[in-house]
Amino acid sequence: QALKADSEEGYSIPAQRAACVKYIKEKGWKLIDEYLDRGESARSARRPQLQEMLGRIAKQKDVQVVIVHKIDRLARNMEDHVAIKAILTKAGCSLVSVVENFEDNASGHLVEGIHALMAEFYSANLGAETKKGMVQKTKQGGWAGMAPLGYLNVQTPMNARLMRSIEVDEERAPFVKQLFDLYATGDFSLNELEEKLYKLGFRSKGTAKQLPGKVHKSRLASMVQNPFYIGTIRWNGIETKGIHQPLISKDLWDRVQEVVKVRNQAGERRRKHPHYLRGTVYCGECGSRMSSDIKTKNGKEYLYFYCLGQ
Repeated sequence: QALKADSEEGYSIPAQRAACVKYIKEKGWKLIDEYLDRGESARSARRPQLQEMLGRIAKQKDVQVVIVHKIDRLARNMEDHVAIKAILTKAGCSLVSVVENFEDNASGHLVEGIHALMAEFYSANLGAETKKGMVQKTKQGGWAGMAPLGYLNVQTPMNARLMRSIEVDEERAPFVKQLFDLYATGDFSLNELEEKLYKLGFRSKGTAKQLPGKVHKSRLASMVQNPFYIGTIRWNGIETKGIHQPLISKDLWDRVQEVVKVRNQAGERRRKHPHYLRGTVYCGECGSRMSSDIKTKNGKEYLYFYCLGQ
């Protein structure tokens, strides 16, 4: 709602504010201050502006009435509603809903409580329906969350609706392929790949508060183990073939997973003594990858291989 314009239902933030201001003027009251948690969900009482308002009321006790557009704008569960109402009551402050317009008596308090319970039910039911929709979309090969690096969330208008899909990010997809190619060699640590890919131009998507920047090694570690890149959707215990375009082959994926397995066993570290056979020799006993090292004895250097799985 923080991004929407005025809607017919009047639930956008400007419409809510206009209704509250109009109500105050009609009552002949004085508007002392406004508190707006833009983009914050009423499911949580830990909203900065809400907490600031409650703190001010409890400390200064200079407010007689708090105006909200609807009860569910203040809280979406009964526990928070009761807690907020207790703070207001203790400070000698009343709660008024512009839309519901409860009377300040026993019957009005009962109806207010019922509306608070309805808001909690609506929130819980909406969450359940959303989860059901996500499960169904996953089973059909779709992806309900934010697209991994290398892909983009796309919205396409269709029959008065927005169809959401995942498409390849032409800017970042080549770097994702390069990440898998380099990691599969076993010659690069995640620290080295973080620096190397950054120098080549690989950047995160960025957010409203943060500009695109270096893709951290922890993100790279998650990426090389994310089957999304071979076209597999894995979410909440469900695994299915996705309808999006894979970025890497199954063969490359298998080679990368072998390196991941070896490094999980042996620890992520850069070998000081690379050898041209490193990454191609396997243990005949357990199948794990072999690595090499150099030892010095009597002034001479000796190369030897050892199993990373032991």
